[in-house]
Amino acid sequence: MSAGIISTGKYIPSVKISNRIVAKKLRLSEKKIIEKTGINFRFFSNKKETISFMATRSAKQAIKNSKISKEKINLVICCNFEAEYKFPCLASKIVKNLNLKNSGSFDINANCTGFQIGLSIACEKIKFDKTINNILVIGTALQSKYLNWKIPENSIFYGDGSGAAIVSRVPKKYGLLATDIFTDSKAYEDVRLCGGGNLFDASSYQKNKERFLYDMNGLETWKQVIINQPRVIENVLKKAKVSKNEVDLFIFHQANKNLLDYLSHKLGVKKNRTFTTVEHYGNTADASIAITLNDALKKKKIKKGSIVLISGVGAGFVFGASLFRWY
Repeated sequence: MSAGIISTGKYIPSVKISNRIVAKKLRLSEKKIIEKTGINFRFFSNKKETISFMATRSAKQAIKNSKISKEKINLVICCNFEAEYKFPCLASKIVKNLNLKNSGSFDINANCTGFQIGLSIACEKIKFDKTINNILVIGTALQSKYLNWKIPENSIFYGDGSGAAIVSRVPKKYGLLATDIFTDSKAYEDVRLCGGGNLFDASSYQKNKERFLYDMNGLETWKQVIINQPRVIENVLKKAKVSKNEVDLFIFHQANKNLLDYLSHKLGVKKNRTFTTVEHYGNTADASIAITLNDALKKKKIKKGSIVLISGVGAGFVFGASLFRWY
């Protein structure tokens, strides 16, 4: 037996943010925003829609779609860069919300490639631990609280949301074929949220308010993706002994539409072999791959036997890729 994804779910929060709203906040034209990002809308959470609320809603949908009872879930992995508290972990709150009686839990902080890494860990855990059969993996992000509206690249792209998947045992030739992870730390300081860490704790808030908001170097992010994401993708294809032309669908972290188009061009992948959601939801960080995977399945872009490559990049810069044969 192997391990693979058997179902997905998503939750998109209720506050729809158009480019008109963003343009007004940033004093930019709507045309400039769409040219720079390729994004039409992003969604922000309301006061009720906490990060655990969104994660729980996406998890419930994934469980329902799996047709597995929640009592059979053995582990919950949450992929998120922040939670309601510094500790305990968000995954523990999801166990509580779902009233799971037979599950462990932990969080992963790898930012926008966290969900891809979480899926890989889940598959490998099932493969090597005979007592674990079903794992709930959640990618979730509540970014709207951290946007710096004084600086366009620290606010223009981002939305909130959550996506989830159930990873279970599948027949041997299906499921995870290979995975790879690589870090280029030269640009460690170029995408960050400093506030709340040891260097800028709560006592420093009044003096360093902007440290508690996003701080991003967009040009360096572009360079990192174009140089290193093809590298990690080539690595995972080599491990699986699968050619690029054999991949049926590529799902990337949804950073911005222009970057995704350029990455596809550099890889030599035609648009009909990729699937994007960034135009509809914006960059939803840890949730973006999960949401995009869910929508690709709903649109029937993936069928049994499809070879699907999932790849992301997170702050740090952490690059990951996983290759699946769909069951």
